[in-house]
Amino acid sequence: MSVLSHNVITMEPAVVPVLVGPLQVLFAILPGLILAVLGAVVSLLKPSAMLALLKVLWRLKVAVSIAVVAVGLLVWGARTFLPRWWGGTASAAQVGGGDWLVFRGSLARTGWAADQEGPGGGGVNWMHRSGGESFLSSPAVVGNRVYVASADMGVISESGTIYCLDADSGAVAWKAAPRGYRPTFSSPVVWKDYLVCGEGLHVTRDARVICLDLRPGREGQVRWTYRTNSHVECAPVIADGRVYVGAGDDGYYCFELEPDAAGNARVVWHLEGKDYPDAETSLAVHEGKVYAGLGLGGRALCVLDAATGRELKRLPTPYPVFGPPAIAGGKLYIGMGNGDFVKTAEEVLADRLKAMRQQGASEAEIAAARATLGPAGEVWCIDLATLNVDWKYKVGRTVLGAVAVAGDRLYFGSRDGNLYCLARDGRLLGQWNAHAPIVTSPAVTDRHVYFITNTGTIHGLDRHTLEPFWQLAVSTRPLCISSPAVARGRLYVGTQHDGFICAGQPQQRRQVPVWAGHLGGPGRGGNLDSSPLPEAGTLHWQYPPDQAGQTTDAVVSAPPAILSGRVFVPLASGLRKGVAVLPADANTDQTPAELAILPTDQHVTRSPAVVGDLALVVDGGPGETSRHLHAFDVTSAKELWRYLIVAGASGAMTASADMVLLVDQPRAVTCLALDGRALWSAGVGLVEHPPAATSTMIVVAVDDPPMLVALDRSSGAELWRVALEHKALAAPVVHKTTIWLATDRGIEARSLIDGAPLPAWRLDGGPATGDLVVGTRVIAYTSAAGQVVVLSREDGTVLRRIDGAAGNMPPLLSGDWLLYFGKDGPMRVSLADESSPPMLWMDTAWLGKPVTPMVLAESRLYIGIPGWGMVRLGANP
Repeated sequence: MSVLSHNVITMEPAVVPVLVGPLQVLFAILPGLILAVLGAVVSLLKPSAMLALLKVLWRLKVAVSIAVVAVGLLVWGARTFLPRWWGGTASAAQVGGGDWLVFRGSLARTGWAADQEGPGGGGVNWMHRSGGESFLSSPAVVGNRVYVASADMGVISESGTIYCLDADSGAVAWKAAPRGYRPTFSSPVVWKDYLVCGEGLHVTRDARVICLDLRPGREGQVRWTYRTNSHVECAPVIADGRVYVGAGDDGYYCFELEPDAAGNARVVWHLEGKDYPDAETSLAVHEGKVYAGLGLGGRALCVLDAATGRELKRLPTPYPVFGPPAIAGGKLYIGMGNGDFVKTAEEVLADRLKAMRQQGASEAEIAAARATLGPAGEVWCIDLATLNVDWKYKVGRTVLGAVAVAGDRLYFGSRDGNLYCLARDGRLLGQWNAHAPIVTSPAVTDRHVYFITNTGTIHGLDRHTLEPFWQLAVSTRPLCISSPAVARGRLYVGTQHDGFICAGQPQQRRQVPVWAGHLGGPGRGGNLDSSPLPEAGTLHWQYPPDQAGQTTDAVVSAPPAILSGRVFVPLASGLRKGVAVLPADANTDQTPAELAILPTDQHVTRSPAVVGDLALVVDGGPGETSRHLHAFDVTSAKELWRYLIVAGASGAMTASADMVLLVDQPRAVTCLALDGRALWSAGVGLVEHPPAATSTMIVVAVDDPPMLVALDRSSGAELWRVALEHKALAAPVVHKTTIWLATDRGIEARSLIDGAPLPAWRLDGGPATGDLVVGTRVIAYTSAAGQVVVLSREDGTVLRRIDGAAGNMPPLLSGDWLLYFGKDGPMRVSLADESSPPMLWMDTAWLGKPVTPMVLAESRLYIGIPGWGMVRLGANP
């Protein structure tokens, strides 16, 4: 007998099995408990016992009366003053709140009510739980209503409920429990006046598909139900007036959304479980086709005709497919792997091998099963036009949640504890280790990624950098298999032991976008939006358009600023002086028309900074007179104010959302408000490089004598000052409590608290030549020996040295890829594979050598080259 046939015969609970061990023990001792309780009741009912009890209560009448009143007041007060836990009264339902047609709200599977703010932090707002309810289901959020199913695994009886909760207060707007409704894992979906949900857990054998009424006055009433021959853990899909749903070992169903005249469900088609076993995962319905994954018994992605159910294609997979398919841009993304929501791959393997031995499997069959059922996981990208697999990405353990598609990126979690970010072409852009299994789908907004670990901790990460900004424990123990939804500035998620949770608060104000200055600010390395790098580059255009290699003039000698769809190009020579503003999204091989010119008195040799619609430009160079910091309104190109820079000052600048730090004097740093007012000035010593700003401190590298100085952000008062053995060669980079400094000795790491060197930091990288580039896990720089050096951000260990770096240009990081300039042009090398050799990204030798560092924005590369001004490179337009 083959391994596959064994897999079919020995099918066991695989997705959300009920934990029955404690109940079996309870049932064993239940008869004795019942007899003991009955004996106690009979004793109390004897006349002598009743008389004795009444005498005791009469003697304690004052104390008993006080206790009764106290309990009553406590309950009343809790309901009055703690509505976040008791729920209170639901507000009126909002009209026109949209729909939630599929699991995670859309085929992109983002779990986000689009165009609504995500939480920026905060704690638990409210919790809903009745009795011992668990919430394994994932919520749907429509307007100010949250819909979710519960699972109450009672000792005597089990039940489930479909809740409609007020999204703001947690109050129960209504709840529905059709007769005999069982504990449920399926997640509800909503379209207009219809709600559809499955029923049951993995052991349920006759679960139903439920359709409820959402019309005012009829909320929660049953429109129709249909009883299957298995469990319905799958979240249904509503599409084109029909409902598509998987029913475990009973295969796939398609229903008309409207019942017949008698109120019965209308089955359009049914694919039997013998051909479609373990139909667990939510489906995707797109352009007349249904995309359906199969679990342990099927191991495939099936493509069906939505109208008839006819199978169009079946793509075998090496692992069970429990991850719901995501669709965007003509591609389908799906996760798979060994293991399930409850058991690891090792536990599933042990169960499988035990069952195979009991059924008499040969040692060869057992060895084959062992080889294929170990820890593993993959994400596939499938082209919808050809149904061919474009690429596969392997991870350490199974991917049970959906892949969320947001812009040009993919986000998913794995049982290996990592949250992954891939480019659409399958390249790893970043990963973040949560140190706990992730079996749910992430929620992705325009700025953030949110997910919950199996152990009950919510994490919020920056969508571009994967830097964490929020962490909140909402459960005391596993299982947390409900995927979070984000809406109204809050996050909604279920837990097994701690109820249904609403957590987080929207940020008080939306952050103003900032390009802080040179290369986006200290350590940012010219890739502020963490753009993925195209596989190869070609020339798009150059600016100014008359610069086509005829001269060696460096019209652009500093990198541009790129923010909010605009490119700010500093003009260092030529007839015009100032900054040219160009559109960043011009997908063309022709130089785009200028949006504006921001005029200055002298040429601009430093990168501008941009704060929202305010452009900040320093003109002239050290030694020149009549230099200024100019502030422009970008929309009107009108100069709003200017601030004098003393001759001999570097003019280095760093901007933030509320201030500008300017080296306006040779030995001082001045802090300006965004309206041009001087807030404070601090004499620190000779300063060449831009200061670095944190939320509370300013860190300045002083050239003469070599010093590192920390100032109070609000007042400019000096907090500490330490001498340096070696002069800083670039701006200091600050992250949390660590300062990194590029010197001619190497990269130093110091404490933000007192400037002292970090004892565990290694100085093996060698002397630097300029700017540091700091990624989520590494630091990269160009060394004096002509190498690109990659260090561990944790301790400075050299991870890689790459020979052949041309000049002193800093490298550029893009996810797990590094770009640097070689003799023939930009070279690309993978940091994920230490053995991978550098590859020429584009031959730019014919253009000449660059004079500015590289800037990457929206996957397009900007470089200043003599004779060409600024060139833009990227994928074929």
